[in-house]
Amino acid sequence: MSNVVPLFPPIGDVRVPEPLRELPAWLVWRFEQFAGEAKPRKIPYWADGTRRHGTQGGSTDRDRLTTFVVARDAAARGGYDGVGFAPLADFGYTFLDFDKCVDGMGNIPAEIEAIASRTYAEYSPSGTGLRVALRGDLGNHKSHATPEQYGIETFSSSGFVTLTGNILPICDLLGYEDRIADVDEGTRALAERRFGASSSPTADPDDFMAGREPRLGLTVDEMQGYLSYLDPGMGRDQWLRVGMALHHETDGDDTGFDLWDTWSSEGHNYPGTEALRYQWESLKPAPGKRQVTMASVIKMAKEAGYGERKTPTPEQVLERVAEIRAELPNKSASRFGPVPIFDLVTGEPPRWIIKGVLPDAELGILFGASGSGKTFVALDFAFAVAMGLPWRGRRVKRGKVVIIAAEGGSGIGRRGEALAQHHGFDLRDAFDIHVITAAPNFLDSEDIAEVIAQIEALGDVDLVIVDTLAQVTPGANENTSEDMGRALANLRLLHTATRAMVLAVHHAGKDLSKGSRGWSGIKAAADVQIEVVRHEDNTREIVIEKMKDGEDGLRWPFKLEVVELGVDEDGDPVTSCVAVETEAPVRQPDEDRKGVKRRGRVENHILEVMSMFGAESTVPAIDLINKAADLLPAPEEGKRDTRRQSVVRAINTLSREKDGPLKLQGNLVIFYE
Repeated sequence: MSNVVPLFPPIGDVRVPEPLRELPAWLVWRFEQFAGEAKPRKIPYWADGTRRHGTQGGSTDRDRLTTFVVARDAAARGGYDGVGFAPLADFGYTFLDFDKCVDGMGNIPAEIEAIASRTYAEYSPSGTGLRVALRGDLGNHKSHATPEQYGIETFSSSGFVTLTGNILPICDLLGYEDRIADVDEGTRALAERRFGASSSPTADPDDFMAGREPRLGLTVDEMQGYLSYLDPGMGRDQWLRVGMALHHETDGDDTGFDLWDTWSSEGHNYPGTEALRYQWESLKPAPGKRQVTMASVIKMAKEAGYGERKTPTPEQVLERVAEIRAELPNKSASRFGPVPIFDLVTGEPPRWIIKGVLPDAELGILFGASGSGKTFVALDFAFAVAMGLPWRGRRVKRGKVVIIAAEGGSGIGRRGEALAQHHGFDLRDAFDIHVITAAPNFLDSEDIAEVIAQIEALGDVDLVIVDTLAQVTPGANENTSEDMGRALANLRLLHTATRAMVLAVHHAGKDLSKGSRGWSGIKAAADVQIEVVRHEDNTREIVIEKMKDGEDGLRWPFKLEVVELGVDEDGDPVTSCVAVETEAPVRQPDEDRKGVKRRGRVENHILEVMSMFGAESTVPAIDLINKAADLLPAPEEGKRDTRRQSVVRAINTLSREKDGPLKLQGNLVIFYE
């Protein structure tokens, strides 16, 4: 370790070229010594602290690689030795890593100086090498240093490059801190001398069509039709392939960009129009390489169900009628067999778990905006059922409850402790509540089977709460019947197998007046839909939006009351919340929807970011500020970046709201979902 020169400038002050800052290609690294090795290795970690593993550019890698600011701040905060850039083929950049090319006087070979003096170049962490950034593709190659010559390595789509921000004096003098030049013939010649002619990407002589793939001549409507079957929240690799195909089909014009932008905006990882425009410009095809065409998108759409539904002709329907009519005398029962109305009257009356609130039925939806308190309401239901306590004066059938705490599972113990303290009982008496803290995938049959088996092993269960629907349907397009129909089918399967009523906690849409988020079939499938509303005056209500066999429109006002549970190791109070009944606010008849809490764009953005950390999260304020600012669209070129100031103002605004979703406690932000 003693021969390693510390990074300069300090990590928190490192800056890198502007074209690279917003690319999701950054990680952190540290020196680690391995037994039997003279020098420590540079070991990469993702910014969340997980050691990097798997395939470069794979879905896991792309999901965890981040932007420069996030990686830099994580490195400074976590005591890492630096930040690194992981080049991916679609970014279109190559880094040259020259090893042992700087002598004791700071001199470098003329051929390296010719390259480094026209683009961004900096010293390596050791101080004896150089990193040079170029736009283009030189492949991935390595030629080791010998006593006679320096080493050289190229990174275009593998590994990672450590960056120090310690810019070469000539580049600093020329103002090249943000300049990345194209690969030129001199650089290619040097690479060919060291690696051979294969280092220069040229067209494959056996593949004449490489780089000349024909367009399909699709109309805008046809391209939109294919995109409508694809989930914009898909993995980054596939998402980029869609962009590449649109770029190719439209020759990179704004028609293709607008299609990609509109489609991408429905995904949970949408970076914003400005960031997407930058990505679009990087999709220019490399010479001699095969291009992704709309044929790939069409294949993806067909795999998602495009073209499978064929409407039968009227003649075919009537033929089927004749077949069914012939079978009727031999059929003992039919789903659509008419029965006398009196037979329906003599059936059993509706059964309830919480009378008038939760029916003993198949499926319920409990939804609300971020910060409305829906998780606390769901837990209030759970404890009432498990303890057999009346809920708001209504009869409750005591039973066993399972909570699938897929969002914020680590905090559910504190929330339960707060409820027990508020109601004056020992949490150990709530032995009929069981919690699954992992997040199963309700689109995966193996996960569903295991969840059902585990719940069945508990014996008779009356209520299963799934918190939240979004967390158990990763990557699903909430606006399509394909994905959500599959999720709903598995929710019903959970009920069929366990006979428990399934209550799924869900998010409200951006337009609160339109109810729960996503496909309209979600509401149609539910036996009950309950909304948790937070009004402009900070009062909250539980509202029965839909009750299949009961009364709609019932409402119960409540507030979130903070409960102190003790102190942590630093002497700071540990708190949680409980949903407590209050008096109904006085409202005019037309105020129900107008009174819904409206917040600004940045305030809503912060609540969405906090929800990523989970319900009832406690997060260092600086982490929230950095993440929220980084996920906002970057300013236009030449304009001042005010994202951090906007985020700080919005956090302060939210924290001052009476009974609001955020509380500031020293340097910490506490989120009450």
